[in-house]
Amino acid sequence: MKFDEEVWELVKKIPRGRVVTYGEIAMKLRGSKRYARAVGQALARNPHPVVVPCHRVVRSSGEIGGYSRGVEEKERLLREEGVEISAGKVKHLEKFLFRFDEG
Repeated sequence: MKFDEEVWELVKKIPRGRVVTYGEIAMKLRGSKRYARAVGQALARNPHPVVVPCHRVVRSSGEIGGYSRGVEEKERLLREEGVEISAGKVKHLEKFLFRFDEG
């Protein structure tokens, strides 16, 4: 699906140790956060987790959200990259947020 591929290509641009929200991806691709759920669904269909680093996409609340290989694995990958996690949320979310206009 074209939308899925657009999501995956954008997610590849998120640097190690940074996160982006589902809504931010939706805004970048479609100009509306209403597509955040569709972004999540596209990431769930990602055939190459880690290569397409969907573990770097989190909820706007800072909660880490789901992951095809399990939430524990998503947490592990994020921590390994230096993202601080506490009680299933990114600590100091603003510190770790990546804006696509940065890169």
